[in-house]
Amino acid sequence: MSTPREPSLIPGVLIIAGGRGVLLEGPSGAGKSDAAVALLDRGHTLVADDAVRLHRDGDRLLGGCPEDGRGLLHLRDLGVIEVTRLYPGAFRPWAEIGLCLRLQPEPGASEAEGLLQGRRDDRWLLGIRLPRITLTDSAQRPLAPLIEAAAGQPDRPAEPAGTASRGTG
Repeated sequence: MSTPREPSLIPGVLIIAGGRGVLLEGPSGAGKSDAAVALLDRGHTLVADDAVRLHRDGDRLLGGCPEDGRGLLHLRDLGVIEVTRLYPGAFRPWAEIGLCLRLQPEPGASEAEGLLQGRRDDRWLLGIRLPRITLTDSAQRPLAPLIEAAAGQPDRPAEPAGTASRGTG
């Protein structure tokens, strides 16, 4: 499993929140870039916006920004902003990814277990398992503090051992 693979490019935003690389995924308009700028304003760091280049290093999953997007953040209605001008020191070229958050703009199902335990599963990228949490109704919620809370949480198993599939998403 530790054989290096070719890097791949996926849609998403990669930030460092609380020292942890957090991959934000979700459909266009889910609030990924807006969440990133809110986190920058709270002192966190941007790695990549819109596209994340993945690379496996042993058992670690590294994410970085394609060369033409380094230090740039694409915000709806504002266009492209230079992160390093607005937030000096708030850009890093790569980070180890430790968590995936899927932003879902529609309210999620309201099953009691999901409300109490969270909406957790696994995200497999380049053969590495990442814990994934789905944040529902993302357009109506304060994403920055929710992402900070998720990044600060210890990993919990998403499912009983042996039941997670090894798909790509």
